[in-house]
Amino acid sequence: LRCQLVINSFLPQIYFIFFLKKLNYKKLLNQFYSLEQGIIIMKVFYIIFLLIFFPISSYCKTTLDKISPDLSYLWGLSILNDKEVLYTQRSGKIFKLNVYSKQNTEILDVSNVYHQGQGGLLDIIIDQDDKKIKVILCLSRYLSNFKASTSIYSFDLIQNTLLNKKILFTANKPSKSSHHFGCRLAISDNFIFATIGDRGTRTNSQNLKNHLGSVIKILKNGKDYNNNAFKNARPEILTIGHRNPQGLAFNPKNKQLWLHEHGPQGGDEVNIILKGKNYGWPIVTHGKEYGSGAKIGQGLSKFGYEDPVWVWIPSIAPSGMIFYKGDMFSEFKNNIILGSLKFKRLHILTIKNNIAINE
Repeated sequence: LRCQLVINSFLPQIYFIFFLKKLNYKKLLNQFYSLEQGIIIMKVFYIIFLLIFFPISSYCKTTLDKISPDLSYLWGLSILNDKEVLYTQRSGKIFKLNVYSKQNTEILDVSNVYHQGQGGLLDIIIDQDDKKIKVILCLSRYLSNFKASTSIYSFDLIQNTLLNKKILFTANKPSKSSHHFGCRLAISDNFIFATIGDRGTRTNSQNLKNHLGSVIKILKNGKDYNNNAFKNARPEILTIGHRNPQGLAFNPKNKQLWLHEHGPQGGDEVNIILKGKNYGWPIVTHGKEYGSGAKIGQGLSKFGYEDPVWVWIPSIAPSGMIFYKGDMFSEFKNNIILGSLKFKRLHILTIKNNIAINE
């Protein structure tokens, strides 16, 4: 993306010459102590002349540059350094891409990926310090009897190779369904946060005995950790009542975790994730039954359940989400950028005082 500035410079220079002649510039120069001083003063006059009589005409032109080869179902992306990113292909491959040279290198074909329906190799996030580069993956993992479950792996990235694979987490209650795996990852301090979908069975999202339809929080080293978010719940569970969340990011202003998720027919949501809260699915939702448009659950809002901060009706099928922290597009700073699978476009949510105010 480039901003190009065009300055119409020749015409004002011609007019400035006539302007100097009218002022008898040689006589003016003789008033100064040196020729150098005179030249400096003339330059100042020229700049003032430009600003008054010939304002700079400019325009911004946004151009798109395709930097990857043609590959199907690219899903997750994480920045490795100033020049390179790692990204996933849902079929199970991981690539390293230099965004300037466009050099694309396959670094791993992940085994045992359940690539069916909405499943496959999904999100990727890089966690690095001065000594190691860790790569965290979220994927649907084939288990047994044609069943699969959402899992989280970690690897060490050494040159162009991922080594020392470790399975950090696997959601309980595997299913033959190829729907609603969730998939998104976020990291803060020593913890990994991940979204787990309901796998197409609505009652899963209100069942504290399984991970489905929840946001989980686990240690990066894979050791046991109890969030104590709910009584008699799976220890990894942080929140419940989710359908199929595919966006997850921390707000850089206050470090709160934000999420978006797919509703059914209408009712895609953005939520702020708070420990021990229930986000309602399928008891409260803005979505309707597919086809018939019949009501789902008990209404749009109910005491004891968290309301979304933004809703899309009709659905846009949101996937992927960041808070923009760059400087190139200052008008987007600290706002949410997310993708729409349905419309194949980017959406900007303006955030003010922790509230989404427009799109």
